[in-house]
Amino acid sequence: MLSLKRVIVLLNIHLLLIAAVSATSEAAITITELQPIKYPSTVKNQSQSTIVLVNWKGNLGNATNATLLDNDYYEGRYLVSSDSNLPITIEFFQLANESKVNLKTLRVRYKNKTYKSFPTVGLDNPGADGEIIAIGAKVVAGKNATAGDKNPQYILRIEEQQ
Repeated sequence: MLSLKRVIVLLNIHLLLIAAVSATSEAAITITELQPIKYPSTVKNQSQSTIVLVNWKGNLGNATNATLLDNDYYEGRYLVSSDSNLPITIEFFQLANESKVNLKTLRVRYKNKTYKSFPTVGLDNPGADGEIIAIGAKVVAGKNATAGDKNPQYILRIEEQQ
């Protein structure tokens, strides 16, 4: 019985600290990268653009027109949580950091729904326990792109609406 009373006291103190902290701070979204999108190594097409599509399920899409050198690919996965209940906005876009290599057909899977235009506003908040977001995209290397290691970068931005 003594240990039960200690637990109750600790829980009450913990709840009071949370209430005191949240009254003086702003709501925040936390994004934890579980894995970024990974594309397989491919042989570059000489006469046309080289396309590899890895969808939000971690599968290759039908648009893929390249010879794969490995089977090392998967969707991007992120854990998103929030300390409020405000609706959220999701943005997903490429940085265009590789010459003649672009990300297209960007997709986000959140709460059993797939989104393909961004920003997407007014989405349900993920809550303190969080939700998994899965992302996928088509990478297109133009026919004039140089061969070599390419690392197209993207931004996944999630914000609470005020």
